[in-house]
Amino acid sequence: MTRFRSFEPVAPISDETIRAYEGQVPAEVTELWRTDGAGLVGDGYFRLVDPGRAAQMLEGVIGLPEASTVLFTTALGDLVVYVNGLYLVYKPRWGVIDLVEGASFDELVALVEDPAQRDVAWEWQPYPAARDRDGAPGFEQCYGFVPLLALGGRPDAGNLQLSGLYEHLAVIAQLAGQPQVRAHLQTA
Repeated sequence: MTRFRSFEPVAPISDETIRAYEGQVPAEVTELWRTDGAGLVGDGYFRLVDPGRAAQMLEGVIGLPEASTVLFTTALGDLVVYVNGLYLVYKPRWGVIDLVEGASFDELVALVEDPAQRDVAWEWQPYPAARDRDGAPGFEQCYGFVPLLALGGRPDAGNLQLSGLYEHLAVIAQLAGQPQVRAHLQTA
C-alpha cells in the first residue's frame, strides 16, 4: 500500500466521490482517499485533493481531458492529473503541461517526495522565499505571480502573493489561455 512519509489530513473524501472516481485511477489512489482523505503531503507544498471538489472548481476553467482526475495541487497552483495511464502535470503559471508516462503511482509519489526534484521536476522556485516570508498557503490557496508571468511578471518571490487556488487558476486561464504540452518528466 502506498504511504506518504508525512501526511496531514485536512478533510475526508466521501464514499460517493471515491466510488465515482475509483475506476479512473490506480487502486493505490482510492486506498489513500479511503484511509487518509484530502490533506497536505510532507511540508505542504503538495496537496492530495478531493477529486470531486477539484473537478467542480475547475469545470469550464482548465480544459482537462475526458475521464481525467485531479490528484494533487501544489502551493504554486500546479495540478497533477491522472488520465488513461498518464500523469499530466499542469503548470499554468508557465502555460505548460509536463507528462509522466509509464510511471506507477508509487513512482509518482517518490517524485513528489524527493527534495532533489523540487527544482528540476516541480520548478518550485521562488516558493521557499515566499513561504518563509508569509507562511505556507492554506489547503485551497496558492502563491500566484502578480503580475502573471504570461503578462510580463518576473518569477521572483517579491511577485508572489497568496490567492485562492481555483480563483487564481481561473484568472490565468482567462488572461493567458490554456497550458500546452512541453516535456516529459523522468521518474527514475
